Amino acid sequence: MKKRLTEKEFKSIYTRVPRLCVEIIIVNKKGILLTKRSIEPFNGLWHFPGGGVFFQETINQAIKRVAKNELGINVTVQKFLGYAEYPHDGFRHSVSLVFKCKISKKEKPRAIEQADDINFFNKIPKAIIPFHRKLLKVYLKSLLNKDKTSQRIKTKKN
Repeated sequence: MKKRLTEKEFKSIYTRVPRLCVEIIIVNKKGILLTKRSIEPFNGLWHFPGGGVFFQETINQAIKRVAKNELGINVTVQKFLGYAEYPHDGFRHSVSLVFKCKISKKEKPRAIEQADDINFFNKIPKAIIPFHRKLLKVYLKSLLNKDKTSQRIKTKKN
C-alpha cells in the first residue's frame, strides 16, 4: 500500500512542481457518474472521482486505487480521453489524465471517501467544480454517444 504525503510534505512539494492526477469517468444508461465532495477544496460541489498518482505507482494502479477508495468498485480502463491542466489557488497546479472506465463485474458504486453522495447525470449540474464543468462541456455529448476522440481539455481562457 502506498503512503499518502503529510499536509506539510504535500505543500512543500506542490508549491514547486505540478501534481500528476487521474480522473475517472464512468458512463452508463443513466449518464455520467459524479460524486459530491465532502472535503475542501470544493466541499459540496459535484466532481469526477480522481486523485493524485503516488510515487512508483503506475497510472493503471492509481485508477484502480481511486475507484476502490472513492467508489468501492473495481474498474477497467476503456479509453484515455485526454488531459487537463488545473491551475489552482496559487500554490497548486495539477495535471490530470482523464480516463473513461467501466465498472467491473456487477458492482454498485457508492460514496466512500471524500464524498457525501454519488449520482449519474445526463446534464451538467449547477453545483459542479468549475473546471469539471468545462471538461463536461467538451465531452458530455461524445461520452453519451460513444465518440472516440481524445484531446487536451482546456480548463482556462487563453
